[in-house]
Amino acid sequence: MIAESGTWHYGLIARWWAEFNVADPEELAYFRAAIRRFGEPALDLGCGTGRILVPLLADGLDVDGSDISADMITAAQAQAAKHGFTPRLTVQPMHQLDLPRRYRTIYMCGAFGIGGRRDHDREGLRRAYRHLEPGGALLIANHHLPYADRDEKGWSHWLPGRRVGTPHEWPTEGDRRRAADGDELELVSRLAEFDPLAQRKTLEMRARLWHGGQVVKEESYRLKENLYFAQEILLLLDQAGFHDLAVEGGYTGRPATANDGMVAFVARR
Repeated sequence: MIAESGTWHYGLIARWWAEFNVADPEELAYFRAAIRRFGEPALDLGCGTGRILVPLLADGLDVDGSDISADMITAAQAQAAKHGFTPRLTVQPMHQLDLPRRYRTIYMCGAFGIGGRRDHDREGLRRAYRHLEPGGALLIANHHLPYADRDEKGWSHWLPGRRVGTPHEWPTEGDRRRAADGDELELVSRLAEFDPLAQRKTLEMRARLWHGGQVVKEESYRLKENLYFAQEILLLLDQAGFHDLAVEGGYTGRPATANDGMVAFVARR
């Protein structure tokens, strides 16, 4: 049975993130510099298990976190406590963001469009705007443009007659790794649906827990993702009230070019 939550960041998948997903130095340097440029406090919107949040706290920065998944937030709290931190963490979807604090910097990392509802995406930007102090900045980073699929077959799904074979077959083996307690976690994913008119794809994932060489638990989830081109996001930011909009290439801080498949958007209130 597949959970219809719009995201898959729960249960065994949340545990996988806590165990294995870590920020790389380039990511941390980018967000660290952004917070120092635009100011504190900062909000990690879609913070997950705290892979970016906790290292920034270790740098002495004032950063809060919010995520749609209570499982992710529980893991983030545990990660922070392990290092002696007690950040403000809340369980809220972006389109329902309602916090008592206002921020100089809000950032999203690879989280915009997750969930599959464009009205929620628009409202999420409006909520972010309202939670910024005047002059504050919103960063939408790690955004992969639709034509930037490293697998050319991915881009071909946009073409008529090229979507035969969807949903894809499940791989026979997934990514299987050993956790700190000796158990093993395995993730197997596939493309379930692709709708170029709606600009939306649906991925399915099976998460398995192995113990003693046997699968003792399996969970299935769907993740729906809206696909946005750069100019669409700039229009949405403008409609939400932002100004001084910029598109940067990756984590470089330089203006994006047509050859940049992963970009970051910077917008000021």
